[in-house]
Amino acid sequence: MSPIVGDNDFFEGLYKQKFKSIASEQGEFIYYDRDRAAIDLGVHLTRPGEKGREVSQTRIWFQLKGKRSATLSQAEYSRRGEISLTIKLADLKFWFASPEPIYLVLYVECVDKFLAEDVQEIVSRQWGEGLLRAGTFPADQEHVTVHMPKSAELTSVKWAEMHHHRSMRIDGPLFRGRPLGHRLDPLRCTLKKFEPAVFCRMVGRLLDVHGYDKKQDLDPALLFPNESFGSEHAAFTEGILHNRFEWVFQMSSEFGIGRQDDFRTDGEPLSAQGRCAVLIHGDPPSYPNGQALKQFIDSLMARGIRQFLVFANIENDPGYFGAFFSAVRGSILSCTPLLLGEIAYCLLTTTVVYLEFRESVSWRYLNYLWQ
Repeated sequence: MSPIVGDNDFFEGLYKQKFKSIASEQGEFIYYDRDRAAIDLGVHLTRPGEKGREVSQTRIWFQLKGKRSATLSQAEYSRRGEISLTIKLADLKFWFASPEPIYLVLYVECVDKFLAEDVQEIVSRQWGEGLLRAGTFPADQEHVTVHMPKSAELTSVKWAEMHHHRSMRIDGPLFRGRPLGHRLDPLRCTLKKFEPAVFCRMVGRLLDVHGYDKKQDLDPALLFPNESFGSEHAAFTEGILHNRFEWVFQMSSEFGIGRQDDFRTDGEPLSAQGRCAVLIHGDPPSYPNGQALKQFIDSLMARGIRQFLVFANIENDPGYFGAFFSAVRGSILSCTPLLLGEIAYCLLTTTVVYLEFRESVSWRYLNYLWQ
């Protein structure tokens, strides 16, 4: 008797071909020679460039499923807010633990639409980390039901959102047990001066990922009355840091190794959180006016603000550093300016921002971690 190609096989081939037709506009396909990974296919995403589509650093994997009209009618689809499907528990655990993003894609025949959602989102919504914990499911359970909202429709917006996914190397040297995705020593590298506008954007991103909520803009001329500032060369604000922003005073870090042992002293850790003023100085033309700075600090104190963060696009400059540091001496307000040595620590320990600005970075001093 000859093998039979049944209706389910035909249906599966149909929706897989439909998906590939859509996905072909978003990137290059990746296949397994043998179907042993419980993943149908991958797409190495591309984005529009000047000479054509440029290959990105993002790869997405997809597992495809389908719902036939005989199983889910259009009327039933309209009534529901989410669609359920049965998945092998072992496969779901494998996808959830994957180092690269895996999307579950469901083709709904009655409306000719695809729903697509990151498996991490599905699992986080239904079980969280408990999915992998022994005892969450009976020992003999082989399948689970997952629920996909109809709002997860696969659209051009969702394809664009997929570019936010990143995979990170974690097999290199660790920094205090943490994989950073690079081999650079955060404590012993110093940046070269940035182009001012790039510096301001980069520090702005560092603050953004630490939950900085700007409340008001200030005029840098308050501190530098004899200078003019372009909007891209300086940012002066007040706001709230919702997450602790940490850095290390590089001058207190030991760079060399002694003859007796390989122990090196780490620098003094500093941090800020809560209400604060922030100056991002992309092109410091001079030191702040001493009297104007003291008046500003007094105004901060009067309003209960005890932190002033200064980011300066300069290497070690005792005069610039000292102007701010001496102005707060004797008060309870903290202000230890971050120069390019301290900012290197912030950048290298905030991997997502480092990867965004990697091509704009040059190094004055470059030291590596080792295994």
